[in-house]
Amino acid sequence: MNPRRFPPPSEPPKLRAVPRRRLADRPRAPETGLPPIERLPRGGPLPASPYQQWIWEAPGGKPTADLNMPFTLRFSGPPALPALFAAFRELERRQDGLRTRLVAAAGRPGTACQLVDPPGRLEVPLIDLSGLGPKPKERELGRLATEDALQPLDMAKRMFRVRLVRLAAADHLAFLNLHHLIGDGWSTELLRGELAVLYAAFAAGRPSPLAELPVQFADFAGWQRRIEEGEVVARQLEYWRGRLERLPPPFTLPGEPAVPGRGTVQGFCWFSAPVTARIRALARAERATPAMVILAAFGLLLTAYSGETDLVIESKVLGRPRPELAGIIGFFMGTLPHRIDLSGDPGFADALLRTRDVVVEDYCNQDLSFPKLMRELLPGRRNLSPLGFNMISSPTPVSLAARAREEAVFVSEGRRPDQEIVRYDLVLQGREDPDFLRLILMGAAARFEPESMAEVAADLETLLIRALDDPAAPVARLLPAPRYRFARRPSGG
Repeated sequence: MNPRRFPPPSEPPKLRAVPRRRLADRPRAPETGLPPIERLPRGGPLPASPYQQWIWEAPGGKPTADLNMPFTLRFSGPPALPALFAAFRELERRQDGLRTRLVAAAGRPGTACQLVDPPGRLEVPLIDLSGLGPKPKERELGRLATEDALQPLDMAKRMFRVRLVRLAAADHLAFLNLHHLIGDGWSTELLRGELAVLYAAFAAGRPSPLAELPVQFADFAGWQRRIEEGEVVARQLEYWRGRLERLPPPFTLPGEPAVPGRGTVQGFCWFSAPVTARIRALARAERATPAMVILAAFGLLLTAYSGETDLVIESKVLGRPRPELAGIIGFFMGTLPHRIDLSGDPGFADALLRTRDVVVEDYCNQDLSFPKLMRELLPGRRNLSPLGFNMISSPTPVSLAARAREEAVFVSEGRRPDQEIVRYDLVLQGREDPDFLRLILMGAAARFEPESMAEVAADLETLLIRALDDPAAPVARLLPAPRYRFARRPSGG
């Protein structure tokens, strides 16, 4: 892909300044004063969450693979199948989300509701490939993996699917697929962890060690509906009205518009333990987080590629504001549109402070759901930016122990890039391990070639490592020869 030149952008509108207060004076969590989450009566339709309603409207309730969340578990040894099937049944019983369907509400056109089916309806078919030779087996397994990843889950019928595959007597794997409207990234980790615990207990002849859940996702959805009309959300709406006024048009990235089903191309950055330690030290020195350091670097990379300084990057947030929600499978993940002002040719340290201030203020106003924000401020639009960001924090001792329990039973295998669903033209995902930091840049295959995405990742790595050596340097010194040029669309569309 050759660099393309575009005319210099017009003067961007001035953003409303984010107050520069000491971080110690900032609220530490989303605003308090909200009611508790209460368990709703069962036995009939339950309210859909704002996100469920908003996404349900887009395809008109029709099945689409864009909302699939497939993942694969490969068992570490020959599984005890009765214990495994029992573990799946218990998982389905305790997690209402795995038994949930989304349908049109009776008498309310255009409105979705949740129906929670009784337990015991989950089917786990066993597909036996053990009789095939090595090459036919490999081909058939690849076909099944692609089929499972891309076969839509019908939200009106079944939003969770399991298929078990036998490759040999001691080699089994399971394809699991969650509909995005009943699951998120945290949910898939929770599902793996609970399945491992239940399987180990049942295989040893013990009962389930998992405590019952006090509330379920449908109860959270009802709570979200109640607070939407309250004073807290009204105040937060005014915050976002100020942050998003005179919004610039989105970027136009190279190549063709993203095409669902084309998948992604990926580029990787892997930072050694010493470099990761320096990133964390810089974050501590600026009272920030490593995620903020990475987001600031991503923003400066986009500035180097486009010449634009008024950036909107949609960041994924956990969306579980209460401790009782930590153990629930459901679609909690939210979106915060971080609008970052990088005008004036700031050095990296200054860009980090600007990013930090915006992120902290945005996090303190996340009780307003993204769908309500868009309906109120930008009706008719589905997103604010083709750019996404998602950072997974360093694992805790608890999560590391859970991972060890899982690996005693199975290992989780990632999806191939061609199975990834395109949701952004370009998204940066990061994961902190105890000693290392890994970044994945995923671009829509319709926009990028694999080679160009690898070069974008190399530019990001170069920019960040040079910033550690010279935090005061502006992007022109950190990345004097950017490889590409992005541009604004001519209108806000």
